[in-house]
Amino acid sequence: MLELYHYDHSTAAQKIRIALAEKNLDWKSHHLDTSVAAREHFSPEYLKINPRGIVPTLVHDGRVIRESQVILEYLEDAFPDHNSLRPVDPYERAQMRLWTKLVDEGLHVHSRVVGMCIVVRHAKVEAGPEELAKYLSEMPERVRKENDRVNISEGLESPLLPKAVAYFKHVFEDMNETLADSSWLAGESFSLADISLGVYVTRLKSFQMAPLWKDMTHLNEWYERFIARPSYDEGVTKWGDKTTSNRKRHGEEAFGKISALWAAADGDA
Repeated sequence: MLELYHYDHSTAAQKIRIALAEKNLDWKSHHLDTSVAAREHFSPEYLKINPRGIVPTLVHDGRVIRESQVILEYLEDAFPDHNSLRPVDPYERAQMRLWTKLVDEGLHVHSRVVGMCIVVRHAKVEAGPEELAKYLSEMPERVRKENDRVNISEGLESPLLPKAVAYFKHVFEDMNETLADSSWLAGESFSLADISLGVYVTRLKSFQMAPLWKDMTHLNEWYERFIARPSYDEGVTKWGDKTTSNRKRHGEEAFGKISALWAAADGDA
């Protein structure tokens, strides 16, 4: 039995839901309320299975698997006969892993910086100083906690934001260049690379940032293929997003600042 602890608009959770749909695997949902007030991901019960207090967490027949990129690989190993999402060719498989390792090397951290500075900080602040203090004090991840403190208080003036924006520009440019010669990031077959990177395009797009890469034709064509897959509907669209209206409003307000940082970035992360 597969059980997934997750929440709706988490990029890390979206990846796993897409993969589960691609592999046509049944799973039981445990949807967590990660708001400042509820903090279900910091509950003693959840911390027993995920001491970092982050989502998603997969439980397979009672055994716990953590970290989204590890979970993706685990699903491939545990269910090899269910529509493989790893290329057969060793070289293409290596290319796939070069893309997927970017997530843990910095992409996810930078994504959180961008999201917090543009949108998420507003909801955190609205919870009130007392609840916010509790939220931060209970957060197990020290680096995430300190980054959040800075990004919530400084917002669009956060010293962490320029590097995060530059990192995304660099990655998107590399993706666009690669996709000039292939349909998917690791060759001609849809793979974990496309799932792992695609959800971050969705995230920035939801913040109204898509005009920044409007001239990256190959990236945009790839993204349209990505979201046209039934698995995207199952893993992302059907779960909705309770912050869509806020993301739109705050994203539009922040676009000028982010656009200036994007233009100033030299592509070096």
